Amino acid sequence: MGKSHLENPVIETQQLVGPLNRSLKENIAKLKAAFQSCDDINFLYIKPENKSCLIYLSDIVSSQKLNELHQAFSSVGEAHDSLIKSCEADRLPYQVSHVESEWSALIEKILLGYAILLTDGQERASTFNISHPIGREVTTPEVERTVEGPKEGFVEQSQVNLHLIRQKIRTPSLKVNRLTLGTQTKTQITILYIEGIANEKIVQEVHKRLSRIKTDSILDSRYVQSMISDAPFSPFPTMLSTERPDRVSAELLEGKVAILTDGSPSALVAPITFVEYLHSSEDYYNSSVVSTIIRWVRFLGLFVALILPAFFVAVVTFHQDLLQTPLLIRVAANRANLPYPALVEAIFMYLTYELLREAGLRMPKIFGGPIITILGLILISQAAVTAGVIGPLMSIVVSTTALTAFILPNYSFHQIIRFCGIPLLLLSGFFGFMGILVGLMFGLAHLVSLRSFGIPYLSPVSPSRKEGWKDVFFRVPWWAMETLPPGLGIDNDKTNTKPPKRNGEDHFE
Repeated sequence: MGKSHLENPVIETQQLVGPLNRSLKENIAKLKAAFQSCDDINFLYIKPENKSCLIYLSDIVSSQKLNELHQAFSSVGEAHDSLIKSCEADRLPYQVSHVESEWSALIEKILLGYAILLTDGQERASTFNISHPIGREVTTPEVERTVEGPKEGFVEQSQVNLHLIRQKIRTPSLKVNRLTLGTQTKTQITILYIEGIANEKIVQEVHKRLSRIKTDSILDSRYVQSMISDAPFSPFPTMLSTERPDRVSAELLEGKVAILTDGSPSALVAPITFVEYLHSSEDYYNSSVVSTIIRWVRFLGLFVALILPAFFVAVVTFHQDLLQTPLLIRVAANRANLPYPALVEAIFMYLTYELLREAGLRMPKIFGGPIITILGLILISQAAVTAGVIGPLMSIVVSTTALTAFILPNYSFHQIIRFCGIPLLLLSGFFGFMGILVGLMFGLAHLVSLRSFGIPYLSPVSPSRKEGWKDVFFRVPWWAMETLPPGLGIDNDKTNTKPPKRNGEDHFE
């Protein structure tokens, strides 16, 4: 389910192409052939002459709107010419959305929840938007939660998501381009950027990559991400996926491009850099000092989640001389009667945690999935230590690593860092510190080689752009952010804010 088959031939009942026919009977016959075995298609003839027919899909239209429309048709008059004139004059309760003369456009309208009116002797059809809106209301984001700042998150309807962004960026410079992808799903893709701020070359590249997608289904934004990302075989994402409208709005104001996918509660943002995965929307709602300290805590958490188990295994296995004598004696005493080496213990704890975490994600919410995961890890670790299978220090190290990984604000990045620690763990178990250094060097070389829509992945650290460091390791006050982020190919003289005047005068003009 949900698999996308690229260039896969699909057998359909009948493909309707070309213009409509003047004969109502022939048009109805073609529609019935196209929607063969579709029990939800309805053909409602307008009496008494039966020279007009209303076609719709019963399960996706509003019954109330349909009844009102049918009553309006019945009250127009007996002659179907009067009905045509009423449609042209927009005298009906639901105005004609479009007048279509091509089968492809007409079929698409039916599948979107429109009712179409076919009339004998007419080579065009009137369409009425009577679709029944479904979907959940705007709620708090499920994953990217914050204490400060807006509490609204994206939903599955791209129109609602666009409305949330328009509420924050109220300018005609915010451009909206739409296209349809997926030969079967006909998924609407919306491209957003701010004219005059976004780099036109990046906007054109986004359009170019999206236009090359040939697939029969797009069910989520991750389908699009996997098809247009740089370095598809790299574990590191080169596009940001977020469910927060404020985060997308901030990225747009920095000159980036956003992609909304109908049916997905997440938006894609490009280009993106490595350090931005360590940033949170909440950083910009707190003071610069607090935000800077929290960012350093995240950087510390990144290194702990990545190398702490590998460091511990390397020290216990190869580099015991680095430990002070009292600590060394205690570690040796704890490991004296353990049956397996430290590497095997660490792998066992890693696998146990991953099994519990996956079970917690799939567990019904009523059972408290995350709580069960944490409690299960604690209980199993305690039981394993009591049984003499693993050492207490190893239990502390792996448990600390598992919990520290959640300090990373982006879930996709959190998954990658968690799994990148496994190769480092294996290298440390066989080669000690040298293995860790070699693994980190290969990882760093890979990061340096990555690009996100032509932008270096480690920018503005490598290549070094000091003017961009104001919002990397530190979060300087708003009045000090005089330029847009460097490296995007945009005009950095376009300031976001005005610097304060030194004489104490009001710096807002």
